[in-house]
Amino acid sequence: MLKSLTISLFLTIVIELTASLVLGIRNKEDIYVVILVNICTNPIVVFIANCLILIGSNKLIYNIIVIIMEIIVVFVEYIMYKKHLKNYKKSPLLLSLINNSVAYLIGIIINF
Repeated sequence: MLKSLTISLFLTIVIELTASLVLGIRNKEDIYVVILVNICTNPIVVFIANCLILIGSNKLIYNIIVIIMEIIVVFVEYIMYKKHLKNYKKSPLLLSLINNSVAYLIGIIINF
């Protein structure tokens, strides 16, 4: 499970940081915020998802719980971005939504 957590965190940071750069994050402090926010949120979601797999949850329950967690993460990251981004003038909610959507979709493609 540790390998899964590490790989997922690394890929999520790379994907969301790339998306953030495309969306206009340029300041070094704001780049650190994007990285730290993902360090705070990604391992929790991946750990819970892995636990659901280990206990043998059916696909429907697994997918519903993962989608609910992703929605929660969008709002948690939005709050963190709103509070800590200093030089990003666009919507922190849109940043969080796009970053997480891109990472989630790429994750689906990788796991497919």
